[in-house]
Amino acid sequence: MRVLLNRIAAVLSIGVAAAAPLAAQNAASCDPTANTRGDIAKAQFSMTRAISTVDKGTSTRDVQEVLRLVDNGTDNPTARNYLRGEAYIIYLMQPNALPVVQRSALGMTNNPTGTIDVYVAADSAFSVVEKASPECIPAIMQWRQQKPWLNTLNAAITALNAGQLDSAETLAKRSLLLDRHAPYAYSVLGSVAQSRKNAAAANDYWKQTLAAAGTDTAYADVRIKTLYEIASSGSDRAEAATGAAKRAAAKESIKPWQDYIAVANNDLLLADAVDNVSRMYIAAGDSVSIPAVYAPLLANPSKFGELTLVHAGVVATRNGHPADAVKLFDAALAQNPYSRDAINNLAATYIQNNEFPKAFPLIDKLIALDPSNPDNPLLYAFAYQGLYKGTKDKKLQKIYTDSLIFFNARSENAPVKLAVTEFTRRPDQTMLGGTIENRGTAAKTYTVNVEFLDKTGTVVSTETTTVGPVGPKKTEKFKITSAKGGVYGYRYKPLT
Repeated sequence: MRVLLNRIAAVLSIGVAAAAPLAAQNAASCDPTANTRGDIAKAQFSMTRAISTVDKGTSTRDVQEVLRLVDNGTDNPTARNYLRGEAYIIYLMQPNALPVVQRSALGMTNNPTGTIDVYVAADSAFSVVEKASPECIPAIMQWRQQKPWLNTLNAAITALNAGQLDSAETLAKRSLLLDRHAPYAYSVLGSVAQSRKNAAAANDYWKQTLAAAGTDTAYADVRIKTLYEIASSGSDRAEAATGAAKRAAAKESIKPWQDYIAVANNDLLLADAVDNVSRMYIAAGDSVSIPAVYAPLLANPSKFGELTLVHAGVVATRNGHPADAVKLFDAALAQNPYSRDAINNLAATYIQNNEFPKAFPLIDKLIALDPSNPDNPLLYAFAYQGLYKGTKDKKLQKIYTDSLIFFNARSENAPVKLAVTEFTRRPDQTMLGGTIENRGTAAKTYTVNVEFLDKTGTVVSTETTTVGPVGPKKTEKFKITSAKGGVYGYRYKPLT
């Protein structure tokens, strides 16, 4: 048996990365085919040959011989089933192998015209050995997690991503025949159920995903993804309900969001989680608890991403905690001095807090970055309105009134509006997209000239696109892509 196991270690190194090296089967405690004779010994020899050619795709003949020999008797069922299981897995690793075939295709002379599901057969054979010799479970797991399992699982994921729900479900369930311990297939089945609007089934599969993932760090990503899906599904149910049912569903969904937030490592999804859980607190009638959502961000802002900090700041603002909002927006700007959302929201919060001198430099910066968005001058108008209300000095009131009118008119009479709706930053690519609204009375073509900036404000790349002609009172979309990464912000030349 030791020679056979050494061959396995050498030849089946193509096994999935998640599986332990098959050399682990050398453990003396697991040797189902030791000291065998007759047909089993011959089958073992054929298995050695099958393993030696598995990477060439020419093992079918030896697999057929193994299965023919182990079907010749009923003695030593553990050894016979161990060899059967190996043979089925190696067959499934051959080019153009089918999951369901006639028994004769596998060399079986008993009921040759009958069909056999090779995945079911492999599972059945290995299950016999696992029950009779539990010490062999680790070695058999390495067989279960070979290419047939991995390829079937990947095919299930591909089908899911393509919206082929029936195929995804079939393939995921097939992969579970070989390995019920990995969480991935349960995750696929949860997503299939969710797509079919079957919330109960989805949650059941997601619970199985979490149980399979456990605390194994190798499964951390699928565990975090599943926690997000469970929480998101709870929010969907709450938002679809009304009255007392809505409050109950919202209250129930808060804990799943807290569980996700505790382990989240994706800034975009964590920002979404902050929004969601705050909405659930409000729907549950517990807005008093909302500061607890962003309390960890206030305590240790450097631990969180820019988007999460901005979204938390908006949550704080909307729920009447402007002082908290200022801290959160400030923390976001410390991470990214060119975050348009942080600049805009911090300026608005200072205006709300009547801290107008602090707002003006931020508005200046906002307009320097985003000069053709008429919403930006309105912040000046709001600030001057606040200053007007805060003084009884007639001269100052006149100055503030004139300034308010000037900036309000500048906003209302702007001939064009550029609104950014997408700013995607990747390590090797940056995308900026949005709309251009022609507020004039004649069609016009616009040139959008954008500079992408790093954290220090240095220009990383300059990109240009032409939009139009845009009809009067019409809007057209634009999109600019840069092959450069490491971008923190953008600025563009005013549209004319």
